Amino acid sequence: MKRLTKQLKALADGTRLRLVALISTRPCCVCELAAVLNLAQPTITRHLQKLTEAGFLEYERRGFFQIYRLCPADQKAKDLLALVIPSLLEDPEIMALLERFRHLNVGPAFLRECPSKPEEEKNGELET
Repeated sequence: MKRLTKQLKALADGTRLRLVALISTRPCCVCELAAVLNLAQPTITRHLQKLTEAGFLEYERRGFFQIYRLCPADQKAKDLLALVIPSLLEDPEIMALLERFRHLNVGPAFLRECPSKPEEEKNGELET
């Protein structure tokens, strides 16, 4: 019961739901999430920590970057995400956010350095 309560509380926040929607599309680093949500990196990190502790995310450290991805820790987390994500992806606000995320451009240094960006984007091969 404690685990389920923690998971539901983690999802009961608009910012964390936006983060889940973004990360559901591909692994993301904190800098990308902060840029698209226009929030400070420490704020994003606190929200990601709650989602990680609730068993929805995992992260991998690459140099100075932390790359977050969906990784439900148990069946309850998997079931909750399966219920929540489709509804999120149909929401007009989330759809606009995802479009902004798709066209995210925080500068050439970011494209070269951020390890979560696909190689085609780092090399300038993707059309936007």
